[in-house]
Amino acid sequence: MLNKVTKRHCIFLSTLLILVLVVYTLVPAKNTIFAQASDNKGNIASVEATANVDKNEVTIGDKIRFGIRVKYQDEITIQFPELNEQLGAFTVKKTYGAEGPKREKDGYSIIERAYVLSSYEIGRQTVPSLKIKYKSSRGEGEVATNEIAVDVKGVIKEGEVLADIKDIHPPLNAPTNFRRLVVGIFVGIGVLLVSGIAYWLINKRKIGQKRQEQEFAKRTPHEVAYELLERLLKEDLISKGLVKEYYYRITNILRHYIEDRFGLLAPERTTDEFLIEMAHTNKLDDTHKELVREFLERCDMVKYAKYGPSVLEIKETYDAAKHFIEETKECAEEKEVVAQSK
Repeated sequence: MLNKVTKRHCIFLSTLLILVLVVYTLVPAKNTIFAQASDNKGNIASVEATANVDKNEVTIGDKIRFGIRVKYQDEITIQFPELNEQLGAFTVKKTYGAEGPKREKDGYSIIERAYVLSSYEIGRQTVPSLKIKYKSSRGEGEVATNEIAVDVKGVIKEGEVLADIKDIHPPLNAPTNFRRLVVGIFVGIGVLLVSGIAYWLINKRKIGQKRQEQEFAKRTPHEVAYELLERLLKEDLISKGLVKEYYYRITNILRHYIEDRFGLLAPERTTDEFLIEMAHTNKLDDTHKELVREFLERCDMVKYAKYGPSVLEIKETYDAAKHFIEETKECAEEKEVVAQSK
């Protein structure tokens, strides 16, 4: 009978132990990772995190695309780590945003995030494991990614040594040719002297022209015209055969005198245009208008009609210009009144 009681007692203890193990297994533990898919009843949440790189062999300083792929089931919120500037032996160059989640055909969801890394340490370097946190209706947990080995090579190829890199040569001592140096100095001084003299001459000429213009501006129109007529006479263009040049010059002298004396735009107009304007002005009387008309028509015959004037006609043209200026010049009383009005 004792054996029967002992046997029953053993069966009872065995049954109780089995029940305890089943209950302990069914209760979910916090921070526990299940990399396998859930069972048919969906009582276990499954999260799997995988790290990857686009290349496992790079040259020092090259960029590597580092990615994290998280595969999960059910309603779970994934929290990726925010990397600082350094991740092990790698420098974090850029962080991309999370992509997903994308629903797969098998019922799982995929969410990914990428980073750009770069290493400046030669040798086999390891991208460390990262912890991915998640939250579900059953609680919170975390899953770790796998480590990845990357071979970082230097820029110096196999067989090369640092001694192959040679320093730059020192500056060469160029032979000094004192003769060429002296010649160069004298040439430079000569160029400077010639440039200075040319500048002085040009500047002197400009100053002389400016003074002459100022002197003409201070004098009356008839004084300027008389001086120009005297210069024309001294140049003796007629004896040199420059008859047309003579008539061009004397016409311009009289036209500028009329413009300065009466304000009529004689130099800028043709003879016909000027005669029409002169006919409608009261600044000249009829006698002077007729004198100007005959003078300009006589000069145009020589300038444009190839007329060859005699010596007497040339003298009469000169006297006519001087006579017109004499009769129409500004008297002292008019000059004083103009000066007071200014």
